[in-house]
Amino acid sequence: MLDSAIAKMYRYRLPCLWGEIEHLAKPNLTVPDLIPFDNYHYCGVEAMQMSAEKLGISQSSHILDIGSGVGGTARYLAWQYGCRVTGIELQPQLHETAVKLTQWTGLAEQVTLLQGNFLNGVAGQFSGWLSLMVFLHISDRQTLFQQCARVLQPQGKFYIEDYFQQKPLTSAERIALAEHIACPYLPTQAEYVEQLESAGFTNIQFVPVTSIWREWVRERLLKFQARQHIYLQRHDADMVASYLHFYQTVADLFAGGRLGGARIWGELSS
Repeated sequence: MLDSAIAKMYRYRLPCLWGEIEHLAKPNLTVPDLIPFDNYHYCGVEAMQMSAEKLGISQSSHILDIGSGVGGTARYLAWQYGCRVTGIELQPQLHETAVKLTQWTGLAEQVTLLQGNFLNGVAGQFSGWLSLMVFLHISDRQTLFQQCARVLQPQGKFYIEDYFQQKPLTSAERIALAEHIACPYLPTQAEYVEQLESAGFTNIQFVPVTSIWREWVRERLLKFQARQHIYLQRHDADMVASYLHFYQTVADLFAGGRLGGARIWGELSS
């Protein structure tokens, strides 16, 4: 059920991405060329720079990107900070696209991309890991955070951007989250922190950014609506309608005041 919800949510992402790349009409793609299209988190470059700051990324870092999508975050970190990044992505079609784009941008030596279910484990240990807007799809938090602890070096750092339950959700909101955003479970702030602590993480900082994200998703919807005529010239009408419905759903959920967003970071206890 969840896999089908995730597939439904992302079904138009790749056709849209390839359509925008075709519109660029560039023989050689760069990381900045792709930034408007290859990141599925909120606040774009700001979120990636924040993750780098909280992880203390340097050229010697080896970072794991959990739920790496089409590789946008992994490529940006490798390009901007000179570090090594390994990404793991559940969906084969997103992984295959990530590999192609990473090769095209000349970052294949710095960025390693894996396809598989992170809950089944990843070989090796990393100086840090991050996950941007992915954990909301995963209800088995015990296994998730156990694996997150296992792949991290002692005192290694982590960074998360994710939803949380700010106030009790309505039945309609739970249905919308599950069916349209593939979010089957939403912890409160206290539950989220407790789950991380139980897995061995410490010095946890949980910073709500709900107001920032509420405005960002509203602006995203308005910008898409304003450019709808352009997208209809480039893309299938069903694709455009799907994006509009998704963006509207997310904006409505944040406007309701019960869905929250947070930036969370900390480290593994020694």
